Amino acid sequence: DTYVVRAAALASAAELDAASARPLLETALADPDWAVRVRAADLLRESGVAAEPLRPAPGGVTVTGAERATLLSPPFSPRAYIDTSRGTVELELAILDAPLTVASFMRLARDGFFDGQLIHRVVPDFVAQMGDPRGDSEGGPGFTIRDELNERPYARGAVGMALDWEDTGGSQFFITLSPQPHLNGRYTAFGSVVAGMEVVDRLERWDRIERIRIRDGVSLAD
Repeated sequence: DTYVVRAAALASAAELDAASARPLLETALADPDWAVRVRAADLLRESGVAAEPLRPAPGGVTVTGAERATLLSPPFSPRAYIDTSRGTVELELAILDAPLTVASFMRLARDGFFDGQLIHRVVPDFVAQMGDPRGDSEGGPGFTIRDELNERPYARGAVGMALDWEDTGGSQFFITLSPQPHLNGRYTAFGSVVAGMEVVDRLERWDRIERIRIRDGVSLAD
């Protein structure tokens, strides 16, 4: 059921016999999931066939007219508070630079999606990654969102959306433990740590997210 499995099957077929796999890859250009359509197009181009995935690309969240106006001209700078088993980390969310990503993250947090999840990946001097309900780097919320690449630098404490390949963001995100300029312009940067970086430094694999609270400029809500 997941785009990762279907895309892996396409890649295996293409590696075994690119010519025989071409009809399958061309059919996958219209897969219901944008991430699979993108992967199929990449595999076809690798075999010398010009291809583009069937549009439209996903937005990840359904945005109403009123919400769209708020995203385009936000009246506040939202904050997120990640309560972990090591302490609380406060994030400033970059609603101007990555509005759809921030809206999706806030909605997942308010729905309790992150509550009780384990922090599944910590690489010293690189990143702490979380947001995977499965805990094996393959989990997500059941949808993907488009990249919102911007000019925010991946300095220490930057918050970015994890990807399998382009436009496959979902719920997994990472916090950089040191400057990572090679990530600039490649992954959606949608926030930064403004308090509690010492907590991030103490995080270890299998520590727990107790919950993520969102402050929307009016109230602090779970």
